[in-house]
Amino acid sequence: MSAADGTGKDDDPGGVFAPVRTANAFEQTVERLGRAIRMGLLAPGERLPSERDLAERLALSRSTVREALRVLQEAGYLEARRGRGGGTFVAGVIPGDESRPAEDEVRVLRGEELAALLRYRRVLELGIAEIAAERATGAERARLADLVTEMAGHHLSDYAAYRALDAQFHIALAALSGSATLVQQVTDTQAALSDVLNAVPRSEESMVNSQDQHRRVLAAIEAHDRDAARVAMREHLEGIEHLLAVLMPQTPA
Repeated sequence: MSAADGTGKDDDPGGVFAPVRTANAFEQTVERLGRAIRMGLLAPGERLPSERDLAERLALSRSTVREALRVLQEAGYLEARRGRGGGTFVAGVIPGDESRPAEDEVRVLRGEELAALLRYRRVLELGIAEIAAERATGAERARLADLVTEMAGHHLSDYAAYRALDAQFHIALAALSGSATLVQQVTDTQAALSDVLNAVPRSEESMVNSQDQHRRVLAAIEAHDRDAARVAMREHLEGIEHLLAVLMPQTPA
């Protein structure tokens, strides 16, 4: 992309602005742009294409692009400039651990420790989703449906309440296995990730996406479709992984 004109039409380093084809479009967009900035494919001070141009090139709605840019601005990767020659620019200094307030550093997982936890969670919860689809009774499915409905009533302004319900949903799924060990493991994983999720910028769109994914998991369980339950849970977990891959504080080399 040309830093001079900021149109992004001369070239596209690394396919940064290729259409996004994924069930987690918002999360994938945040990760793709953030990684491009970290790798230097988008240089400090470089101007991004306009919101409208980005939406067209990424094949996404303008609202999705706008929210992704907002989250990256809040995380310190981008900055908005007003007036003539304004627009969205790559920040002059890319955030690292030193850019985070000290209170955000407490008990936050990083690097391989976080990656290992996310891998462990994926193995754990894909299996749990399959078992839930196989075993869930009518009353248990109704309980899950109540949690999903209650989550849908929360917004960014009451994120803490939403996160508590989110954790309850995953723990309730584990309980359907009939294994106290699995319930404890999911509870421990949720507790560890709670600190991580509280340390990254929050987004209304990511909450909406998460709620949609919960509904797909529930629908698969209600249909007793084990394969669909695994797929829906995988999409849900991957959405979170995409966000954490770029929004977590980075340890300087």
